[in-house]
Amino acid sequence: MSRLSIRPVDASLDQPVTIEVSDVSPGSRVRVRLRSDSLNAESSAEFVANDQGVVDVAEHPAIAGDYEGIEPAGLFWSARFDAGSDVVSMIETLSRLQPLAYTATVSVDGHDAGSTTFERQLLAANVVRTAVREGRIRGTLFASADATNAPGVVVLGGSDGGNLYEFVAALLAAHGIAALALAYFAYDDLPKDLVGLSIEYFAEGVQWLRKRPEVGDARVGVLGFSRGGEAALIVGASFPQVAAVVALVASGMSGGGLAGADFSAMGKSAWTLGGQPLPLLPPPWDPVSMKEAQDAMSSGKPFAARAGVLRALQSAGARVDEVAIRVERTRGAILMMSGEDDQLWGSTDLTAIAEERLKAAAFAYPFEHRRYPGAGHFGCLPPNLPTTSTSARHGLVPMALEYGGDARNNARASADLWPRIVTFLHQHLSTPNHFLP
Repeated sequence: MSRLSIRPVDASLDQPVTIEVSDVSPGSRVRVRLRSDSLNAESSAEFVANDQGVVDVAEHPAIAGDYEGIEPAGLFWSARFDAGSDVVSMIETLSRLQPLAYTATVSVDGHDAGSTTFERQLLAANVVRTAVREGRIRGTLFASADATNAPGVVVLGGSDGGNLYEFVAALLAAHGIAALALAYFAYDDLPKDLVGLSIEYFAEGVQWLRKRPEVGDARVGVLGFSRGGEAALIVGASFPQVAAVVALVASGMSGGGLAGADFSAMGKSAWTLGGQPLPLLPPPWDPVSMKEAQDAMSSGKPFAARAGVLRALQSAGARVDEVAIRVERTRGAILMMSGEDDQLWGSTDLTAIAEERLKAAAFAYPFEHRRYPGAGHFGCLPPNLPTTSTSARHGLVPMALEYGGDARNNARASADLWPRIVTFLHQHLSTPNHFLP
C-alpha cells in the first residue's frame, strides 16, 4: 500500500514543503494531483518511482503534466485556475489571511492510491494583527507578539487601491519584521481615486510606525508594489526618516492618475508634495495606443499597455529627467525589481530610470536593480503561489490587462526575490536609527 506524506502539514506560504510518495513498486508511474479549493486552482504531474519505490517531488523530475523537470515547488506554481478565477482574485483571497487548503491525491499506474489534506499559513500563530485607524492613517499592523526593536516596514499595494497586501505584511511579520499594511486610496474614508494623493500621508505612516513599541530603536523602510513601488521611491527620496526602500515592478518617474473608467485622470498627477502636484509626462494616449485600448475593450482581449508607455518614454527624450524621481536623495539602501516581460507598463525600462540616476550620482548607499528575464508584472509576489495567470481583470479599471511573463519564469523570480527582500530589510533596518530626525 503506497504512502503519501506532506511535511510540514501547516507550513507558512513561503516555506518549502516536501511531498513524498513511498512504498510503491520501483519504476511505477506515479501521478500527483494538487487541488486548492481556497485558490480555485489545480495541478498535476507524473513521476517514475526510483529503485526504493519512492517519489520525492522536490528531487525527482516530472516527466509529464503541468510542468516537467525538477521543480521543488512545481505543483504549487503550475496550478491552473478554474474558470472565473485569476491572479487578481487570488490576491483578493490571500488578503483574507485564511489558511490555504490543499488536497493531494496520488494514483499509481493509473489506480487511485490515496489522498491527504494540508494547509499553508498566511498568518503565523505568534503574529498579532492590529487594525489601525489613527488620524488619517488607515491600515493593519502585523508584528510578532514579543516584538521589540524589530525592523519596521510600511507595505504599499498597487493600483487596485483597497487591497492592502496584508498577506505580504503578515508573512514579513513571521520573519521578525513589524509591517504596516498601509491603505492609501479606495479604502474606507480615504480618497476614491489615485489622483493628487499627498506624499506626506505616507510619511505619516512611517512616523507612526517609528513610534510603535514593536519597532523602538530600529529603522523603518517602505516596500511597494507597482504604483505603490513608485510611491515608495518618492517617499524615500522626500523624507530622510525612510531608511530603506523596496520598489517592485515600479517606475522611476512620477506618474499620472487613475480613476476607474475616466482615462482623462492619466493627465493629472497621481501625487502631490507640499500641496503641489508632482510633474509627469503626458499620458501615453497617442493614436496608436488609443486604437490598441479600444480594440482590447471591444474584443475583450487583455490590453498590454507596455508599448504605449515605452513610446511615450521614447518621444519624451530629455524631458524624462524633469519627471524622474530624485531617488539619489534617499538616505538609505534601495532594492528594485523588475520583470523583463512586464506587459503592463514595462517595469524594467521604468526602473532603469531610477537605476541610472543612482549610478550617475555615485549613490552613497547600497542599491540594486534585479531584472528577471521572462517574468511579468506579478513575478514579484511571494513564492509557492500559482503563476499561470498572466492576464486578468484590473481591480478598478473596467477592462482586462496583460501582465506578461510565463508561469515558470514568474515562479523563479518570486522564489529568488522573496528571501532577498527579507534579508535586505533585516540588513538595513535592524540597526538603531538615532541619527535621523
